[in-house]
Amino acid sequence: AAGGGRLLCEFRRAPFAGRGARWRPGSAAEREAEREAAAALREALEPAVRLARYPRARLTVSALLLQDGGSALAAAISAAALALADAGVEMYDLAVGCALCRSPGPAAAWMLQPGEPEERRSVARLTVALLPALNQVSAVLGGGQGSPPDAWAQALRLGLDGCHRLYPVLRQSLLRAARRRDAAAAT
Repeated sequence: AAGGGRLLCEFRRAPFAGRGARWRPGSAAEREAEREAAAALREALEPAVRLARYPRARLTVSALLLQDGGSALAAAISAAALALADAGVEMYDLAVGCALCRSPGPAAAWMLQPGEPEERRSVARLTVALLPALNQVSAVLGGGQGSPPDAWAQALRLGLDGCHRLYPVLRQSLLRAARRRDAAAAT
């Protein structure tokens, strides 16, 4: 950001996190997948953080995936946004992530927040990051085959709706954490 701090993101998978038979910890493909996930995490979070308030700062977000149960990038986006807000970093809004995938077949529907088995069988995937209070999409990452353009538009709408539904849950979590912190400080 011009005149502001920098947001640095890293995304790592623990060697035991697992991703099926195709996954090889430490391989060039896995390192590239981690770099792509880190770039997507930064793309999703950067519009949410008021970097101009931290002119010379380097804010570092590290996401370590211990178990891949599916929707890992979307979960990392939401968790990182919560961590930044909980740490007192000034933000415009919370970034909320939602993942979708589509199974093979002409009439297959998009599945919101799929598990790892559904992701493995999918022919198309989409991860959406939204700043709900601002109604601003901060990131869209997707790919796959066999889905016409209107199916991608439907997936985007479904993902945005999922983000809007998840937002109050995340806000309540932050409020509860702040209340617990205040109560602990008062005693």
